[in-house]
Amino acid sequence: MAAYAVTYAYVPETEEMTETRPSHVEFLKDLNEQGTLLVSGRLTEADPLGALLIIQGESVDEVTEIMNGDPFHQGGFIAERTVRRWNIAFGSIEGAE
Repeated sequence: MAAYAVTYAYVPETEEMTETRPSHVEFLKDLNEQGTLLVSGRLTEADPLGALLIIQGESVDEVTEIMNGDPFHQGGFIAERTVRRWNIAFGSIEGAE
């Protein structure tokens, strides 16, 4: 399987987004435990705030479909999302090609 870089740009924080965050975190935790989510974290020095996630998958379409299950996506809290294959040139992440 290949590695895919998924970037999120969040909408401004709302009470509903805060209430949805535990479901979002649980979704990502489950993906990580399955070996699909290799690494992720918030991009804190960006405007708007966002996140970078490295997902293992077979295609952009497959990874997009997986990430459609994110409660933040379903709730409309992601203003922009990109999914791109990431060809690792140096270093490694366990499980990624």
